[in-house]
Amino acid sequence: MASDDAYTAPFMLTKSIHRDVYPAVNPTTNESLNAASKVIVVFGATSGLGFATAKSWSIAKAKGIVLVARNGEGLQKAKKDLASGSEVLTIVADVTSVADTDAVFKEAMEKFGHVDVVVNAFGAMNVAPVGAQSAAAWWENFEVNVKGVYNVAHSFIAATGGKGTIINIVSLAASFVAPAMSGYTASKLAVVKLGECLDVEQPELRVFSVHPGMVIAEDGRGMVIEHFKPFTKDTAALTGGLTLYLSTPKADFLKGGYIHSNWDVVELEEHKDEIVEKKLVNLAFLNGKLQPGGYPWSA
Repeated sequence: MASDDAYTAPFMLTKSIHRDVYPAVNPTTNESLNAASKVIVVFGATSGLGFATAKSWSIAKAKGIVLVARNGEGLQKAKKDLASGSEVLTIVADVTSVADTDAVFKEAMEKFGHVDVVVNAFGAMNVAPVGAQSAAAWWENFEVNVKGVYNVAHSFIAATGGKGTIINIVSLAASFVAPAMSGYTASKLAVVKLGECLDVEQPELRVFSVHPGMVIAEDGRGMVIEHFKPFTKDTAALTGGLTLYLSTPKADFLKGGYIHSNWDVVELEEHKDEIVEKKLVNLAFLNGKLQPGGYPWSA
């Protein structure tokens, strides 16, 4: 039988594995995570990860928290459950519509005067072998996961002049091939690459792609996949706390990259020069070594 860490331990960049909040990402005890001057917009705020992110920012005393989702009733429940000391604004919007994402930032800017951080915690996951589901269902993975992230970035850049932080919640699935997963894995891989492109194009925009780990569904929020239930040991709060850390200058060495919530950020900081020099959190193209004269074949 596979161990509880089967989808975690083999994918570690750090020696330490975290499956819940720890001091460096704990807004309850770490004053350096105080967000009293910051405004965050959480897209997909009714999801487990979206709500946990909003809750972490609430604990960190954010100036403003904007909750965005398609379901107005769900947004009101999230706002009520948040019981926040921060000022909370709810907006119903569909990320596949750039008119909607434009309107979100217009309203947020009118309300708070600025937006500092955006977290994209929404997603579609339609899984079936190619040809075994409708083409529309397959493409919905891209319509939501890729087009949605693009629309949010487009609108955020237009509203802020390209200054701030975008955190895209992605998936380890982007790194492997499995039956029935083509639409989902390809779309999440595209989001990671889009983040790298934005990092190059927008020098004042800090973009991060975050795999949240194997997340436990709590309080009726979050996705439950029966096959993965034995491996779901990570709290959504772990990712929520990480978003606070990523909003600080300490995380600049990771911008443009892909990281896991399970990785220890203190250990990453200790090796930041090597991470930057060797581009350890950026996508590679091939396992083969491309060079003048071709690959150095073994025989």
